[in-house]
Amino acid sequence: MTPGLQSPTLKTMAGPDAEHRDAHKPASRLTRALTIGLAASLAMVAVEAVAGYLSGSLALITDAGHLLVDSMGLALALLATVLARRPPDLRRTYGYARVEVLFVPVQVALMLALAAFVGYESISRIGENREIDALPVFLAGVAGLVVNLWVLRLVGGHGHENLNARAAFYEVLSDAFGSAGVIISAVVLVLTGWTFVDVIVSLAIASLLLPKGFSLLRHTVRVLLEGAPQGTDIQAIERDAQAVEGVKALHDLHVWSLTPSFTALSAHVEVDSMDGCGEPIASLTRMLRERHGIVHVTLQPETAELHNQIDCCLYPDAARVEHEHAR
Repeated sequence: MTPGLQSPTLKTMAGPDAEHRDAHKPASRLTRALTIGLAASLAMVAVEAVAGYLSGSLALITDAGHLLVDSMGLALALLATVLARRPPDLRRTYGYARVEVLFVPVQVALMLALAAFVGYESISRIGENREIDALPVFLAGVAGLVVNLWVLRLVGGHGHENLNARAAFYEVLSDAFGSAGVIISAVVLVLTGWTFVDVIVSLAIASLLLPKGFSLLRHTVRVLLEGAPQGTDIQAIERDAQAVEGVKALHDLHVWSLTPSFTALSAHVEVDSMDGCGEPIASLTRMLRERHGIVHVTLQPETAELHNQIDCCLYPDAARVEHEHAR
């Protein structure tokens, strides 16, 4: 066979449309799994809320609220998956990936409101001996656990290929623990009649929300401030870059993330000469992608003379900032 030529395969003979369809199959399966999981979770929110109100169980109402909050996490994962397919345009050159960040403050506010409600209700029930019908609590808890385990199976298979699916998996997993707590409280109610266990389980479920809410908020602030993603070692990137043959130094290095799965880097790369600089730039790009997981790499080659000219001559303010930083 002539070098550089390949025999036609089934995919190439089928044309580019077939390859495009193949690329969208995993995303379509994930979208379907998240849609089914979201519908099932919202249905259980309604069931647990009604059963909690009728039975007088604060634990069941709390678990319904917990499930509602985590359903928002599923909705965000679904939204991110759908929007990721939309191509960039002239006004949104990065596409729509960061839209999911706009919904996180709403999710966090709902978490804090639920935690405050549970705390208030728990304090108000201290010393009271409210009658709680354990049977609806038990049945709703079992139904919730079954639904959560089913959704875990739907979403769990996509966690290795999509970070949003992985996050949704852990959301549903925490719901499964909440349903297990509801079941335990119902069993204790039947065996002992001790109604305060309902308050204890309610506080335990609510306590899962606070660290999750602050973690989401911290991550959102990091993304909006375009800070380096968690786990990114800037000093290691600089050391590895200078070890690449032909690279003398990095200037104006910035690493940020649009979403958890989209990390971007831009930098000025100092080289000895602009002639033949393509090879070190290509090697540096490969290293950043393979070793540090940087998805979007933008590198500007420059010599030391060009770097000084750009910073100090064309932009006097940059020279002033650099001088003040040196002091």
